[in-house]
Amino acid sequence: MEMRFQIPRCILTTLNQLHDMERKLAKDGDSVNVSRNVGKIKAAFAEEGLPTFDPSESVRLVYEDPMGQPFSETRTDLEASISGVATDDLVVVEVIKPIIRAVIRDGAGEFSRVVQKGIVVVESRKER
Repeated sequence: MEMRFQIPRCILTTLNQLHDMERKLAKDGDSVNVSRNVGKIKAAFAEEGLPTFDPSESVRLVYEDPMGQPFSETRTDLEASISGVATDDLVVVEVIKPIIRAVIRDGAGEFSRVVQKGIVVVESRKER
């Protein structure tokens, strides 16, 4: 049985902002220990997840930062803009939005589903 659900826009916005905060903390440093709070919020979505009507089911939300990952046109979890003129050996050089996945556990097991494609900029590794 396939679980059908829609993630509220406010939750996707929260996860996108959380990713942005995490990226800024990594770049600029964490002078007031905000990364601990970011980690707790991220863990709440990944471990506790969203409430469901059936206690045997769970929906956890995780995001993935694809920075530095290889890109090919067959990837279905990313929408990419190509920077530069070369189009071979592409790699993610900028992440505008992360990949957000719902990790669903039900009687049949556990699987993940992309609920937001990552939006990225890619360029040829050879141009770098």
